[in-house]
Amino acid sequence: MISVLLPSRGRPASLAESIASLRNLAAHPDRVDVLVAADPDDPDTVTAADTCNATVWIAPTRYGYARLHEYVNTLASMSSTEWLLLWNDDARMLTRGWDARIEEARPGVLWPRHNGSPMLNVFPAVHRTFVETLGHFSLSPHCDSWVQDVATAVGAHHRIDVEVLHDRHDLTGGHDDQTYRDAQAGYRTSEYHSPELAAARNRDAGLLRKGWAE
Repeated sequence: MISVLLPSRGRPASLAESIASLRNLAAHPDRVDVLVAADPDDPDTVTAADTCNATVWIAPTRYGYARLHEYVNTLASMSSTEWLLLWNDDARMLTRGWDARIEEARPGVLWPRHNGSPMLNVFPAVHRTFVETLGHFSLSPHCDSWVQDVATAVGAHHRIDVEVLHDRHDLTGGHDDQTYRDAQAGYRTSEYHSPELAAARNRDAGLLRKGWAE
């Protein structure tokens, strides 16, 4: 099975479309487990996730985008599947049988093509040993960058032939809403490159290198 880790806020209709794109194009939709994280002040997201038969975790308080990794880490801890796919409510799956391509891959970190570009690294699928070894998915709200940097350091960064549309305002013009603006304000790139987080990524790489070697 594959767990989809999907924090969402303020986009119930888009959330439903995003989940539908995953299930409608999956080779085995019954083996795709969608886990949604919602804020306690966002009942419409909870209702939409429930309607889509997703598992919903409601945060004790609104963490915001500066703490996005805390939503993701909690969802990852709830999963028991072999693979975990980081996902967004403004993403749409475009490749039929995407889940089979992930399940056929060797353990590591897998990257789909994003908006037709083979070089962009967003929406990683990680083998569950990644999370089990580190005890978390990411220690930064830049979850995809964290996974990319750690996986690259240990040579476990693999591209798969899966294409995703990221319908984000600065990429496509879509989803020009408060959620997008909150996200842009919440990410602090300078913190990602701080000595403390750089050291934490190096520790993660060391743990992963040792764990996967064993």
